[in-house]
Amino acid sequence: MKSQILLFSLINLLYITGCGVPNSPVSGRVTFEDGTPLTVGEVIFALSDSEEYFAKGKIGSDGTYSLAEQVIGKESGKPGCKPGEYKVFIGSTSTTEIINNKTLMTHAIDQDYANKNKTPLTATVPGGTYDFKIPPYKK
Repeated sequence: MKSQILLFSLINLLYITGCGVPNSPVSGRVTFEDGTPLTVGEVIFALSDSEEYFAKGKIGSDGTYSLAEQVIGKESGKPGCKPGEYKVFIGSTSTTEIINNKTLMTHAIDQDYANKNKTPLTATVPGGTYDFKIPPYKK
């Protein structure tokens, strides 16, 4: 009986700490408000209750992305992300020209969407497709 209680407690501890909980596949598409795809950058899901766990995916030429988890100080790259509440931010810059040997970087999107503390985007994961429509950069 004691061994059954110990085993049950260990299983609960593993579930609560996230060990053994499979990642959910997460993908989607990022477009501007007019439907034009964002063609460069990264989508980042930052777990609301963690400073160490996030998932990110590179944006393709058609605006699509798929996430892979990233854990600071640990092995990363496992597809998807664990269930939870996320702040979503998007990093996107593009090189437009080089002047006097200096690269001029321009922003493609409104910079509030690129800031973890200012972004209005959120997601609740257990997986699925998460499409985002964002405004273009305003000077």
